[in-house]
Amino acid sequence: MEQIPQHIIYLLSKSKLEGLRDDEKLQLDLWRSETDANKGLCDLVDNKDQMHADLDGIARYDWEESFALFEQDYLNTSYTKPFYKRMLSYGIAAALIGLLVLFFVHHLSNTVYQEIPDKDIQPAQMMGVVRLGNGNSISMVPGDTLLSFASPGKNKAARVGNLFAVTPKGGKMTMLLPDGTKVWMNAKTQLDYYEVDSMREVRLVGEAYFEVAKKYLPWAGEVPKLKPFVVQAGKIHVSVLGTHFYVKSTKNLEDFKTTLYEGKVRVRQGERQIILLPGEETYIKVGQIERRTTDPDLRNALKDGYFVFNAEPLAVVMDELAAWYNVEVVYLDNRVKSEKFEAMLSRNSSLKDIINVLESTGKIRFKFKGKTIYVEKTT
Repeated sequence: MEQIPQHIIYLLSKSKLEGLRDDEKLQLDLWRSETDANKGLCDLVDNKDQMHADLDGIARYDWEESFALFEQDYLNTSYTKPFYKRMLSYGIAAALIGLLVLFFVHHLSNTVYQEIPDKDIQPAQMMGVVRLGNGNSISMVPGDTLLSFASPGKNKAARVGNLFAVTPKGGKMTMLLPDGTKVWMNAKTQLDYYEVDSMREVRLVGEAYFEVAKKYLPWAGEVPKLKPFVVQAGKIHVSVLGTHFYVKSTKNLEDFKTTLYEGKVRVRQGERQIILLPGEETYIKVGQIERRTTDPDLRNALKDGYFVFNAEPLAVVMDELAAWYNVEVVYLDNRVKSEKFEAMLSRNSSLKDIINVLESTGKIRFKFKGKTIYVEKTT
């Protein structure tokens, strides 16, 4: 197998030979949960009873007696096995077992690290799929710049009422929604847009920057009323009226952020709500939305093409890099995940340049194999 860290091989071996401490068991469980391949290897090792049974069978197998029976049955000869040959047969079995174990260990530890990232690893490119309400799909490929679904003029026949868009790891997308709202989607992001007469709604998982188009309710009367635009991020609702803002919403509630650049938004979580003004953002603290001021120029990063890390834990930093550069991350020491980093870096930078900046802090060190980054704490 590939990409098995040396300390994981040690833990796998120790788990069967003498058992693990609680902290070691937690470390192995975390590694096991990272990928299906990791789980498969752990399951193989956990099924050691069968492996021991097979090896014991080999050890107990009497090679000489088997050959003697063969001679008696087919050559009509009798055969008495000397003691030294009996010992020889067990030696052969032991040698076979040793070879199997050596092969197994070599197979697991065959990880040759590189000092720099693979040159084929590139920043995210325009890539993604949009599925329309009528069942049709449109793919964005590298080289495209913008997908537009805005209704041209007053041509009602061309109107698209709802769509679902998704970007993969290593992908990004810029598009005009049917109402004219422009959205920049980060890698690994899902956006579900739906519009009715009374409102416009987006359900978001991932990161996106919105420039919301002003649109009026059809029954506005003498004083036109803007049509509400709502972003639903899990159980949090962001209601806006003609504004520019950024939303980050992942399965981890603590990662949630909404940053306002222009206009006004209302962020609601259950009974609690916060009205944001330009230069403010909401975030999660102890499971509840809170307000703080921020630098709009920095938080405009997704639209303008920058990573901005403001005292972010390394685990958050590496998750974002993994999505943007389409790589996997393996921690050789889980303690390093909590290290904090501050940086503003171009999203068009090579992965090597990003890594050099992070390593320059003296806190961490990286090594590589294919499209996997290994992270370890400096001593």
